[in-house]
Amino acid sequence: MTKLAPVLSAHWDEKDSFTLAGYKRHGGYTASAKALAMDPDAVIQLVKDSGLRGRGGAGFPTGMKWGFIPQGDNKDHYLVVNADESEPGTCKDTPLLMANPHVLIEGCIIACHAIRAKHAFIYIRGEVTHVVRRVNQAIEDAYAAGILGNGIDVVLHIGAGAYICGEETALLDSLEGFRGQPRLRPPFPAIAGLYARPTVVNNVESIASVPAIVNNGADWYQSMGTEKSKGTTLYSLS
Repeated sequence: MTKLAPVLSAHWDEKDSFTLAGYKRHGGYTASAKALAMDPDAVIQLVKDSGLRGRGGAGFPTGMKWGFIPQGDNKDHYLVVNADESEPGTCKDTPLLMANPHVLIEGCIIACHAIRAKHAFIYIRGEVTHVVRRVNQAIEDAYAAGILGNGIDVVLHIGAGAYICGEETALLDSLEGFRGQPRLRPPFPAIAGLYARPTVVNNVESIASVPAIVNNGADWYQSMGTEKSKGTTLYSLS
């Protein structure tokens, strides 16, 4: 059964939806506090149970991808959020980041805790200057409020607008300062990704969906969507 249920877009019509105060008014950053009190493996299991699939196009189960990260390896782990959105006619991540960038930051905190990472990188297209400014301000506000910087850091990286950098391994090369070109696999990013360390690469919408799952539970998320793809998604029509 499919329901029309605004989740990510629930408060986009409010004039201050993109601010920290606007986000907190509707329970913002309660999910991250809840997740940080949980065992990281329990967070991964929750996301697996929810049925959340990657929203970047491939539809790979998000919790399974997180579970691929080796534990106890004494290596730095990284989260990379793909906000390149370079497919012609696609416009779902851009309005999400404009209307509610804090939901992505909260999702980054939860995902970092789950995969035992201390650093998250948001890779965004250089052409969307208005989005860059808004996300940058949200990150600054989160640091000022003490939400970031307590063991988890988020960095915004501006890409040069190459279409190929929408592919996750080309994006990783670009993040490292090289020309964006797809890498041969294996090794996969979960084993040797950014700076040859275990890395999870997820789409903006995938990570932004996580706070609602933590707050409302896997069964709630499972109650929406289709048999093979549970939960909510944003559609862009052009």
